[in-house]
Amino acid sequence: MGKINNVASGGNHMLYRVKRLYFQIPQFVRLLFTVILFMSLFGAIMRFIEPDEFKTVFDGIWWAFITGSTIGYGDYVPQTTLGRFVAILLILLGGGVLTFYMVAFSRSTVSREKSYELGKVPFKGKDHFIIVGWNERSRQLIQLLHKQFSEDAAIVLIDESIEKDPINLSYVHFINGDPTLDETWEKGNIEHARKIIITSDQHKYERDSDTYSILITITARGLNHQIPILVEILTSSQKLNAERAGATEAICTNQSTSTLFFHELTSHQQIQTFEYVMALLSDQEFIVHNVAEQWKGHTVIELTYKMKKEGLLLLGLIREEDIIMNPEPNKELVEGDRIIFSEKLV
Repeated sequence: MGKINNVASGGNHMLYRVKRLYFQIPQFVRLLFTVILFMSLFGAIMRFIEPDEFKTVFDGIWWAFITGSTIGYGDYVPQTTLGRFVAILLILLGGGVLTFYMVAFSRSTVSREKSYELGKVPFKGKDHFIIVGWNERSRQLIQLLHKQFSEDAAIVLIDESIEKDPINLSYVHFINGDPTLDETWEKGNIEHARKIIITSDQHKYERDSDTYSILITITARGLNHQIPILVEILTSSQKLNAERAGATEAICTNQSTSTLFFHELTSHQQIQTFEYVMALLSDQEFIVHNVAEQWKGHTVIELTYKMKKEGLLLLGLIREEDIIMNPEPNKELVEGDRIIFSEKLV
């Protein structure tokens, strides 16, 4: 008696595991498997009942699918009363099964699309840009990145303040989540991302916004120690803290904007500084590069001629912490100098 109970208990446990495994399978796959199993069963039955009409089991399965879907080619027809009775059952049951499958498939597709729109689907791509925060700057940045890299650059947009994808572009993957949490960055596949851009939250006070941006930076840096992180900072006093938190570069946008305002206000001519600077930054790529070993000891004018032949324009020089725009032609290049030029270095 004890052995019988053990066998029964083991059978129940096995049945439970099979059921659990079955319901862990995605719904679409589960329904497809059920339909195939259902039609195969009817096909095997017809092969057994009418072996003369259905030469193989596959003939029976083919007939079951054609009949159950109400297409009815007529290439196989039950000849016996029992066979026709089975066909009636198949029409009554099979049509319902296939209809339910199609409805479930459509519902699953719509649900998946809705999940994308609501930012619930993890990003599986690689070598992508991650932009944190949705605002006008983010929108323009997405346009510029797409213009520069075309379809080669996928973009992940992370924001917790909006409920659904605000831009709906094929190359932008929206994730709704708190960027101070690891799980949000894992959904954005930070491990395989190319760069991170963290924009400031304009709905907060400036200092609170900077504190929030720094906290986001700490979270991202903790998950990926190598990735470049660009952070927008509103108060210059927090720039150093952002760099301490792991930012590769902290951009103080208020300071930059104030400088542009200053040039506009002090200019004696209406030269539209904003428009010229923005157009220049949008159309040109500016590179900062260490001076090559062979150019140390040479003059700026010598390097300028060399770069001009290669289609490059030397704009300035960085020496220690000083930025020297349009340096003196006879200034000698020394170790540690960096040059600023347009286009890519070849």
